[in-house]
Amino acid sequence: MSLYHAFESLLVPLIVLACALSVAARYAPRTRERFKAALAAGLGGPAATGWRARLVAWLAPQAAAGCASGCDSGGCNTCASSTPPAEQPVRLVRKP
Repeated sequence: MSLYHAFESLLVPLIVLACALSVAARYAPRTRERFKAALAAGLGGPAATGWRARLVAWLAPQAAAGCASGCDSGGCNTCASSTPPAEQPVRLVRKP
């Protein structure tokens, strides 16, 4: 086995794994956040020090605020983006 084949045998699975994680993170965000929270807790949580504290801070789930959480300071469902769009009439026009 040449060096090229050894490098390729390691690089291709890493690329596939990175793509699979990206797709999983895109389509299962709650699972991703739960996994990150569990990993952060396993590294020591808030009591971690040094590089582990930085890693825990990076992995810890961010608290959603405003429209991202479904509630803002004015209460639930008050975001402008959560209001349905105004109805518009549909006009059918016959082509000549």
